[in-house]
Amino acid sequence: MVQTRRRMVASEETAVKTTDKEDDSTELATDKSIPTVSNFILKGKSYDSYEEMVKAKRRFNNEMLKKSGLLEAAASFRDKTGGGTTKKAQASQRGLRADRKRKDPATVLPKRKSSRIAGAEADGIFIADERSGGRVVIGGAGSSSQLMASKNVYLEEEKDKFFNNRVNDGSDLTIEDTVELTGYKWKKDNSVENCKTFAETLLTANDKKKNTQSSSSSKMRPAFTLDQVDKLRVDNHECVAKVVPDRIHSVAFHPSEHKLIAATGDKKGFLGLWDVDASSKNSDTDGVHLFKPHAGAINSLEWNKSGSELLSLSYDGTIRLFDINRQVFTEAFSAYDDSAEFKDKLGYGMDEGSRFYTQYACYDHRNEKCLFLSTSTGGVAHIDLRAKGKLTYDLSLSEKKINSISLHPNGFTLATTGLDCQVNLWDIRKFTGLKSGSNLKPFATQRSSRSINSAFFSPSGKNLLATTMSNTVDIFSNAHLENGLIKSPTHRIKHNTQTGRWLSTLMAQWHPSATHEELFIVGSMAKPRRMEFFDGASGEIIKGLDGESLTAVVSRCCFHPSTQSIIALGGNSSGRLTVAR
Repeated sequence: MVQTRRRMVASEETAVKTTDKEDDSTELATDKSIPTVSNFILKGKSYDSYEEMVKAKRRFNNEMLKKSGLLEAAASFRDKTGGGTTKKAQASQRGLRADRKRKDPATVLPKRKSSRIAGAEADGIFIADERSGGRVVIGGAGSSSQLMASKNVYLEEEKDKFFNNRVNDGSDLTIEDTVELTGYKWKKDNSVENCKTFAETLLTANDKKKNTQSSSSSKMRPAFTLDQVDKLRVDNHECVAKVVPDRIHSVAFHPSEHKLIAATGDKKGFLGLWDVDASSKNSDTDGVHLFKPHAGAINSLEWNKSGSELLSLSYDGTIRLFDINRQVFTEAFSAYDDSAEFKDKLGYGMDEGSRFYTQYACYDHRNEKCLFLSTSTGGVAHIDLRAKGKLTYDLSLSEKKINSISLHPNGFTLATTGLDCQVNLWDIRKFTGLKSGSNLKPFATQRSSRSINSAFFSPSGKNLLATTMSNTVDIFSNAHLENGLIKSPTHRIKHNTQTGRWLSTLMAQWHPSATHEELFIVGSMAKPRRMEFFDGASGEIIKGLDGESLTAVVSRCCFHPSTQSIIALGGNSSGRLTVAR
């Protein structure tokens, strides 16, 4: 009885509380100033549902935008810029295009089948021993003749191997040879024919250059001015093309004024030549022609003054000259180890092992039948190609890699620089008769806190231009007249040179024909991507050139050497060249 009574009292109290809550909610519902589930207010106006209030809020916002004039301004801006949303610039698809569906016939083997699943009896053979070079010793039941006759065993024909995995034994390579070496992915059915036709156009362009030089030899050519830099543009999609498959290590312009031809070498030994003004309607590669004269990265490219010969240096230890008159790639120099079989070679004993490779090469401007060469082990050699060829000297000038060599116009001051963090100036007149290992010292030195990518004399010889990994580009005036330690540069330009491992290093380059007003170009890590042009006399920037066609860092740049107007070239790590004019 007691428990029943307690339950009745508790139920009565609950009923009283519920009644009080209902009375409170009724009072709130009668007060329209307070929003409830069925009452939503915006700007003093009540709405029956949340959706109606949101629609009203949107209408109010649109009216405010119309009154502000922002909608008309946005529409006008879209009309001027072509409309649409801003998208990231895409890399050009002009130039080389790989045939990814084509398979290498040399790698196509019969489909493997399981003898165990087919229920066939095992041959009872196994690999008894593994040896160097991928060779194996096969053991098991059956004679060697029975093994050779077995249809389940495929013996691949061993390819000829050359020193340092080079493309051949050093003999001349024809155009057809170098096109075949590009591989099934890049070689098309008409590639050889197109490259031969292009070589004929090179001959024509070179003949026109000779005629122009002879007819205007007595006339003074008007020099360009630095103001022309401001007219350069890279907005046309036809000013960019993919010329080589991989990362670009070197670029060069053919000196012809009648035909614009750009050359570039990549990290895998491919050499690309691009007829910039070739019509895309008449060519399925937009004027691009691909060769493979080397097995390693082509780190140096240079045309001779007449344009009849292209010098290319590779990490594989070879220097080749592309003779456009004979249409062959001739091996001018190759480094070998001290094996007896190479004793009659010009580069005998130069290759010191796995850490050795040839780094940089250039013509000796005193005589283009001679070359300068630097190596990864700090060596510098002078090669005389006259007669049977000889090494004038082969000297060790550093304990570390020498990145670049530059000969002053005076003909005897040589600038070297590299991983030793120094720009060293040498008097090469003292090199004659010296042997490797001699105690040589430069007559002037400039030191940096980090390694130096390059150091080049200007065409007039007034200035020395150094690109350092200390994020600077340094200019030294009359460096060839200094003696001892050069404490500081004449002009120091802050410039980000931290390209990382996936980009080629930046190397500032002079305009080769500018002697009155000196001008140089260098790639930039800044965004938007650009080429930067500087006044060599003052060190001041003239222009940072960017545009729709410049979508990546152009690590290696150069100028056209002979044209009266300024034309620049930049190469990036996807194998694309960009021409600014």
